[in-house]
Parts: sequence; C-alpha cells; structure tokens
Amino acid sequence: MFERFTKEARTVVVLAQEETRMLNHSWIGSEHLLLGIASCTGVPGAATLERLGVTAAACRAAIASAGAGELGAQDAAALSAIGIDLDAVRDRAEEVFGPGALDHTATPEQTRGRWRRATKGAPKGHIPFTPLAKEVLKRSLREALARKDNVIGTQHVLLGILDPGDEPTAELLVRLGTDMEAVRAGLLAELEQAA
Repeated sequence: MFERFTKEARTVVVLAQEETRMLNHSWIGSEHLLLGIASCTGVPGAATLERLGVTAAACRAAIASAGAGELGAQDAAALSAIGIDLDAVRDRAEEVFGPGALDHTATPEQTRGRWRRATKGAPKGHIPFTPLAKEVLKRSLREALARKDNVIGTQHVLLGILDPGDEPTAELLVRLGTDMEAVRAGLLAELEQAA
C-alpha cells in the first residue's frame, strides 16, 4: 500500500516512527500518525491542525502526558467493576518484579531484568503499528478512492485518522481543545479552497 503514498504521506509515517522512538513508546498508534502530520509544514491538513491548536509541540506534550499506556482512574474503575483491584495488582507486580515494574521508564536494574516491557532509551529496530493505526492506513486508501485520487496524500491519512471509533485520537484532540468533527470540517474546507 505504501507505494501509493505521496512523498509527503511517507514522510508522515517516518515522522510518526521517529516521534514514537522519542516518546519511548513501543508501538505506532493513530495518535503518532496525527503527530507526524502536525510535524510537517506545508502539507494538506497541517494548516488545519495548526489553526485548531494541534501543533507538533502541543500534540507531543499531550501524548506524553497521557501516560503512554499507564492505567489511570478510569481504568481502575473499569477493572474494579469486574472485581480487579488495580492497587493490589501494582503492589504484587512491584513485590515480584521490583519498584517501578509497571512504569514505562523503569530500568532493567530496577526490574532485575525480568520485566521486558520496561525499557531504558528509545526502542530499537522495527516498531509495529497498532491495529488502530493499521486501520487508519486502510481508511486513508478508502478516503483517496472516495475522492477519486490516484495517490494517498497527507489529507487522506488525516481523514483516515478522523474516525469516531478511534478513541485515543479523539481523546487527544479533546485535550488539545478541538474534536474530530472540527478537524474534518476544517480539512474539507482547506481542500475545497485548494481546488
């Protein structure tokens, strides 16, 4: 599928991977693809994002502050509803694997090398796409076909990201003061104006 991507759309994917490494995440999610678009200047969609306050710096900070997969109060409540005490799980994990075992920033020394999810430094080698990010890339192809475009550009990737079922990105956009509908409307207006 990447052979149909424009140079700019490929750059977005590469930037998403680089941002993922810098954030020390072990997966490329749809939120990283959004950050990749926000990191580009002069590509379709980037101006719309910037106008709505979704700059690369703001997006990066919001992703980093989201806890990168850490379990929060909503997760604890959901687990509690099915009889799982998150604090007890954390206590037991630290008892077995050492202090900070569930932290993404725990060092191998802190975890005695037994907890492989925790790493020090940026991930090396291949970083996989999450199923949601893979779906974004598939939707970007569908968006290009629906618009009767022969290639997949950054605008199609952004349209692929803007799916109501993509909760991480929807939550990220809300934290940044906008929502998917506003981004979609702004992007479509930008595309009409360019045409």
